[in-house]
Amino acid sequence: MAAGMRQNARIAVVIPTLNEERAIGHVLKDIPDWIDDIVVVDNGSSDQTASVAHAGGARVISEPQRGYGKACQAGIAALSVPDIVVFLDGDFSDHPEEMALLVDPILRCEADLVIGSRVRGAREPGALTPQARFGNWLSCALIRLFWGVRFSDLGPFRAIRFTTLQRLRMQDPNFGWTVEMQVKAAAAGVPAMDVPVSYRRRIGVSKISGTVRGVVLAGTKILYTILRAALHPAAGKSLLPREKLCIFTRYPEPEKTKTRLIPAIGADAAARLQRAMTTHTLATVKTVASTCHVAVEVRIEGGNPAQFRQCFGADLHYVPQGPGDLGERMRRCVGAALHAGAESVVIIGTDVPDLDTAMIQTAFASLRTHDLVLGPATDGGYTLIGLRRVIPELFEHIPWGTGDVLRQTMAAAARCGLSVSLLQPLSDVDRPEDLPALRRDPRFADVLADGRRGSALNGV
Repeated sequence: MAAGMRQNARIAVVIPTLNEERAIGHVLKDIPDWIDDIVVVDNGSSDQTASVAHAGGARVISEPQRGYGKACQAGIAALSVPDIVVFLDGDFSDHPEEMALLVDPILRCEADLVIGSRVRGAREPGALTPQARFGNWLSCALIRLFWGVRFSDLGPFRAIRFTTLQRLRMQDPNFGWTVEMQVKAAAAGVPAMDVPVSYRRRIGVSKISGTVRGVVLAGTKILYTILRAALHPAAGKSLLPREKLCIFTRYPEPEKTKTRLIPAIGADAAARLQRAMTTHTLATVKTVASTCHVAVEVRIEGGNPAQFRQCFGADLHYVPQGPGDLGERMRRCVGAALHAGAESVVIIGTDVPDLDTAMIQTAFASLRTHDLVLGPATDGGYTLIGLRRVIPELFEHIPWGTGDVLRQTMAAAARCGLSVSLLQPLSDVDRPEDLPALRRDPRFADVLADGRRGSALNGV
């Protein structure tokens, strides 16, 4: 299952390098073939690091301004909105073939940040210097003291969900990069963990632990980063949105989407309408995200993330809905969002043209005082659901796709003793009888006009 999830996700690797000519080829050779993008950042090397990396199949970019953090930031800027980013050093001390240990917990929604722990893993004698072991112990002890989060290492071999990385607003240009990420994640409540990884003696001399000056500078910067964050606790708490908006949609493929509309407008027009309504909904969602502190996730069916990125843009996070009926998929979505740190979750579809930013904002506001928010649909279902905790009863034994969905959901909420906020009823577009009003809507009139002509030609 994990291997399939890796194939459906877009995973990138960033490797900061400085004079790693002898090592970088070995690193690139051992990177798994399911990685989609490898970016090597040449941080001012005086040897042939860039040439060897290019020959090894990596994209090579230059960041002449020295600094580990600077190189990482340059690598991030070169990416095209992956789902997960993996960082590792270019000195061949890490084991790239163990990358799945870091990536899989994120794909399973067990964490948003996974650190490869050299302390907990198997390591060659002399690979981790005494000063590095002491610095790790002290730093991790301070993080546990101030934020209650347990790490065992500040290792550079790590993976993080890209949307989470963006919201952490990383800034440190040099030695404090790794600890800044962990401190900000701990302060913001990002689900994080570390896993044992193997570690060997690097090829070449470490720019940090290999010199007295490097050890002093790195140690000072790491402690400064931790203490500064501890003295400004409110800053970390505001980094990540506590509200999450999830959009359920299907890939616009003829014969497989909006099938109940096919007799009226034809399969091609039904797919074009699905695409147009999804595009419209995602534009609304982006407006919400730009004006409010809301995280956005698109839950997809009938296509893979790469297809959705090509169709609807690479600036959104696409996650497969997974198996099960609609109730099981929504329940799993709510659980994953809450587990990842959200305090409230709203789910919408893409077939409600009149669902606007104001109603979505009202839904989140209502969740501050109610257990459940529902947007009734005029056909007896609902167009929106919002929750602050997983309530399985709301998703079990509901006759999805019928006119009794809202009534039975309300009955389940009453049995659970939930406080419910009902929004303004809206019409969705599921059946041929929903089309006349949509034909008068200039946003979709052209698609439906084409569909009507196509249906006439087909004798429908």
